[in-house]
Amino acid sequence: MLAYFQTPRPVSEGYTKDWTDKNLLMEKTHLDPSQAAVSCPPGEPPRNGSSNPANRSASTTVEAQEPRALGDYRVLRKLGEGGMGAVYLAYDTKGKRHVALKILNDSLVTNQNYIDRFYREAKSGAMLNHPNIVRTLAAGQDRQTGKHYLVLEYVDGPSAQTLLSQLGHLSVGDAVHIAMDIARALEHAHSRNIVHRDIKPDNILITRSGIAKLGDLGLSKRTDEASHLTQARQGFGTTAYMPYEQAVNAKYADGRSDIYALGATLYHLLTGKLPFPGENHLEIVELKNKGYFRPASALQENIPSTLDVILGRMLARQPRDRYQTASELIIDLERSRLSVAVPSFADPDLARSDPWVQACMTPGEPTKLDPEATPSPERSSEPGEEEWIVHYKNRAGRPFATRLTTGTIIARLQEGTLPENALARRPSSEQALKPLAELVEFAPYLPPPEEPPILAVPVDSLAAKEPPSKPAWPLFAILLGLAVVIAGAILALLRKLFPV
Repeated sequence: MLAYFQTPRPVSEGYTKDWTDKNLLMEKTHLDPSQAAVSCPPGEPPRNGSSNPANRSASTTVEAQEPRALGDYRVLRKLGEGGMGAVYLAYDTKGKRHVALKILNDSLVTNQNYIDRFYREAKSGAMLNHPNIVRTLAAGQDRQTGKHYLVLEYVDGPSAQTLLSQLGHLSVGDAVHIAMDIARALEHAHSRNIVHRDIKPDNILITRSGIAKLGDLGLSKRTDEASHLTQARQGFGTTAYMPYEQAVNAKYADGRSDIYALGATLYHLLTGKLPFPGENHLEIVELKNKGYFRPASALQENIPSTLDVILGRMLARQPRDRYQTASELIIDLERSRLSVAVPSFADPDLARSDPWVQACMTPGEPTKLDPEATPSPERSSEPGEEEWIVHYKNRAGRPFATRLTTGTIIARLQEGTLPENALARRPSSEQALKPLAELVEFAPYLPPPEEPPILAVPVDSLAAKEPPSKPAWPLFAILLGLAVVIAGAILALLRKLFPV
């Protein structure tokens, strides 16, 4: 698979690579099926609902050049356009489903760096499999046109940016609901050593059942690989949302940078305003360097102080002062109890039938470790489905706390994706965390502890090596000398007392 991503085959061969249940990414795109797609003149961003006759004329020319089919995918209409290319609604003739087709811009295909970046995006998406991340389904190069494309999950709702544009700002429950979903997406991505680096409302897509999905991995990086995208002293991302350290040099971005960008996004969703408004890039970056922003509750009276505290930590100037992991953020958001189960913009009927929505609505243990939560009674479950709270560190040394079933832990131990020194306990237990090797459920799947070798040494050789006993005469000589000295001293004293 590495060869596939590093060196695309010649156009004449044509190929497509499929992944099952992996995850997606999108350029800056509004995927709102209720809005008709509008093509725009070259060099200009798409404008939904434009009725300018000149634009419609230009659209005719552009549409004539747009593909009608790529491989097994029949192109239906354009959904949006970004820096790397355009996104189309397409129909998968084999899978019998609608998909989103992201096609690399023709002006970039002569630059190998952009092609490599395009397939790195596909590779990162293929590593992720989570309900809150848009899935990557396939990638390939069309034999007839030579176009490079990604096949992505089609999200049948608007972006968070579209909701902001329509509503001005979201209610507290709706905004926290979206933030919770994206925090779960980040928790999953960071556990796979992937940093997104472009969290913003435009890259959050909402399904009709109300699930928020994180898209567009075009700027993502692997923390366990050398970055080919970031050059020295180069900052990139979206100025309004990325943290100061990323604006200075994107290679400094890590999971805490994503948490900052999610904080800026949550602030925007709650208030309808950016935490650091400015006229240009330099002005915004300077404001972020100072680190001061107005509390969200000062802009909207219905925002509780709890959210001000959470946002203050998410938007801290120094990375060390932020939440260190998405798991920590999820704990505080869950504890706040501000998120609604089904957001107001969701279709209630679809939400009730969506398995993931129902799973999130099911009462029980917190998703992540919460030391202050009262344990709930242990629920009966099938063998291998008992749940455990597991603590471990990933390859980068970052701590994680998550809940896994017995079967999942065993499978991950066998795959080598869970460290053998991980700690675990049952959610309903008040006992301390224990090493997996000390738990009877997992000990058989771990290598036995190494014991020091026992050396077989003949008894004769041990006896021969015993040090010889020391003779007693040196001590006797010392005592005898002391006796002589004492006797001489006594005789001298007697002579003085009784002279002859």
